[in-house]
Amino acid sequence: MDYSESCKYSIRLIAKLKSLDTKNVLDFNLINKAIYYAKKYHGSQLRKSGEPFYSHPLEVAYLFAEYTAKEEVQYYTTDLIITAIMHDTIEDTSLTKEMISQVFNESIASKVEDLTRIKVNKKIPAGETLELVYPQNKKDILYIKLFDRLHNIQTIKSQSPEK
Repeated sequence: MDYSESCKYSIRLIAKLKSLDTKNVLDFNLINKAIYYAKKYHGSQLRKSGEPFYSHPLEVAYLFAEYTAKEEVQYYTTDLIITAIMHDTIEDTSLTKEMISQVFNESIASKVEDLTRIKVNKKIPAGETLELVYPQNKKDILYIKLFDRLHNIQTIKSQSPEK
């Protein structure tokens, strides 16, 4: 299947990833597949800014890759880029952990589940998600969650003052 339908967000992400992938370790076919699934399942959801919701996980993946490329440990693997792209799907779409496992793999599905804020059938605050993941020393998941929060802060002007 051709997953290459692009938009300004995916073009920006793929260009960044190609510039960072000097050792040719990323599987761009799988990354494009994740972009396709994020767009498909987030569908017509919009952010408060009016941008398509899928722009958010693509920006999170961009920030994650850009920052972690500078780290000694290479975190910007294909699986982690896909995890960043899919990070809100279990929480905000009809996509399930089982579906992600079938389409990608169990490792990605488990990481996406770690990032979801729905725990025991209720949504928890983002800070609580961090508190659950931190003691497990899952630095890759912590990075993605922190870049999720960073992107939300970068786009905070679209939120109401109460939020």
